[in-house]
Amino acid sequence: MIVNNYINWNLIKYASVLSFLIIFNYLLWSFNSWQIIKFINFFLLLGTFIFFFISKKFNDYWYLKIIILLLLIICLGTPTISADARLLYLFSGKILFYESNLYSFLDNFNLPADNFFDVVNSRPKLPATLSATFAQIVGYWNEIFPKSTNVIIIFPPIIFLISFFKDKVLIMLWLFLMLFFSGKLFIMGMMEGIIAIYFISSILITYKISITKVQSEKKLLYFVMFLFFTTLSLCKNEGTIMILVILLSSIFINFIYEKKINFNFLFIALISLIPILYWKYIIISNNIKFEYLQSGDTIGRILERLTKTEDLLVILFFLATNEKLVLSLIIFIFFVLRYFNKNKKLIFFVSTNFLLYFSVIIIGFFATPRDLLAQLEASSSRTFIPLVLMLIYFSIFLTKNDYFFKVNKSS
Repeated sequence: MIVNNYINWNLIKYASVLSFLIIFNYLLWSFNSWQIIKFINFFLLLGTFIFFFISKKFNDYWYLKIIILLLLIICLGTPTISADARLLYLFSGKILFYESNLYSFLDNFNLPADNFFDVVNSRPKLPATLSATFAQIVGYWNEIFPKSTNVIIIFPPIIFLISFFKDKVLIMLWLFLMLFFSGKLFIMGMMEGIIAIYFISSILITYKISITKVQSEKKLLYFVMFLFFTTLSLCKNEGTIMILVILLSSIFINFIYEKKINFNFLFIALISLIPILYWKYIIISNNIKFEYLQSGDTIGRILERLTKTEDLLVILFFLATNEKLVLSLIIFIFFVLRYFNKNKKLIFFVSTNFLLYFSVIIIGFFATPRDLLAQLEASSSRTFIPLVLMLIYFSIFLTKNDYFFKVNKSS
């Protein structure tokens, strides 16, 4: 078997089941389902999660089992220190725990306008719904154990990403670098780690769909893509932007290489956006303001900062001193130069996604209603984590074919 085409379909099928149950939990909340049904779904999710650790089918992935268990233990034993995690993400879960209603904030129409609650209420709620379900089963809420469900949410894309590696060394290298660059984001209750892993998985699955010829395999990849796109959009506002970036990159690359547009891909991608579009409709129709629209003219703010030399220098300084971003970019460029001729389409696709999302991040900083320097100091490091992990993963992905043949030759 050519390792570059190697895929562990058992892992992908497992990831799809786990991901479906995570999304189904959110759907139950969105339909205001009976609590007992939410509990049953959660126990099915928990049983599916545990299945990976006890099934002989996955015995070869003992190192991943250890890593996930360690993440859970650390998460359960670590207090939530980050203000954003406590006030934005866990607070949403706390509201759901007590109200048992995803739309409870709509009943507060008599309350005066409050920018903070608008920010909290307008954000996507998938991780918060899973934390709230877990806390309701336990019958108690605090700011420690509910965030452990984030480890379950990141598990499907992690499983998906390693399913394309046959060699344990490459899998362990990826897992090590993933934790090295962003490990604490998985246990702090933040969303950047979650959307980073789903972003990489969505890029990879989009690329694999474009080169897969077997229809049964392609259908499964489309199904997983739908699940991952839906989850990504429902975790954080940036998730929807990531999906749009992937769509634009895919259209661009397909037009160059195939001279056509994959309408099946576009249709499924648009269907996956229906839950978040419905959520945004509810927010807008109830006059709840998004964070970037709360303070004056956003376009004017961007243009003003673009013309200020001081703001441009501040951005450049934070980019130059972001060691993780610089290091990952150097690593990726090194492997691109080495494997460019063998992987042109993949490299162009990854690079297009990088440039588009990088541009979105920069525009986002210029658009922030907060002081630019304060915003960069507070969030610039973690905001670039999706790009950092993307460059690291695909650097390893580019080497896997070469590594396999070297190992076989030496043995």
